[in-house]
Amino acid sequence: MAVLRLLFVDDDADIRTIVELALGLDPTITLRVAASAADALQMLTAAPPDAALLDVSMPDIDGPALLAALHDRIPDLPVIFMTARGRERDVAGLRELGARGVIVKPFDPMSLAAQIRTLLSG
Repeated sequence: MAVLRLLFVDDDADIRTIVELALGLDPTITLRVAASAADALQMLTAAPPDAALLDVSMPDIDGPALLAALHDRIPDLPVIFMTARGRERDVAGLRELGARGVIVKPFDPMSLAAQIRTLLSG
């Protein structure tokens, strides 16, 4: 399986830790983590990711605004959102923005890597 360079952005330190631990178990994922949208945008200059996993609710620049900024720089970048708002209309709204998929919090850390791969392959 090809290595996936994944950019993960979440302002919650606990969620970042859980995701880092969960995805760190998968040797086919190289994870870069940012605590804010501004940090994530700065990381793009070093090496573009293959995909991004974004929190929806963040201060200053939220996930949907970050998606637009990412797509301005890397138009075909697949993006998956993470959110606690899992109602059908919320998920549909995020997909309309161009998200490849949505992972609802709380998520299962043990199946997170597989869930990301499934969303990216579809």
